[in-house]
Amino acid sequence: MQTIRYNIRKTVGNALTELRKQKHQSGYPFMVIDKLALPDSQAFMEYQDGKVEIVEFTGDYNDYHLVEILNEQEAVDFRLKYNLD
Repeated sequence: MQTIRYNIRKTVGNALTELRKQKHQSGYPFMVIDKLALPDSQAFMEYQDGKVEIVEFTGDYNDYHLVEILNEQEAVDFRLKYNLD
């Protein structure tokens, strides 16, 4: 029987890279949820133009409002932290 090696990190990473690309090409932001960096009700939204926002969702998660726009250096640091090229 042949052993098949499977690299889950690479597979997931490739899938996320493709999803991010599709979101940006469709004009939508790419959402990153990091429960260690933000409260449970907040997320990062990265836009194709490089802008990164922190948003807060409503109680039912159907809507959100802007909390903060990261400055240019913070946005660069964000992409480095999450390996977003």
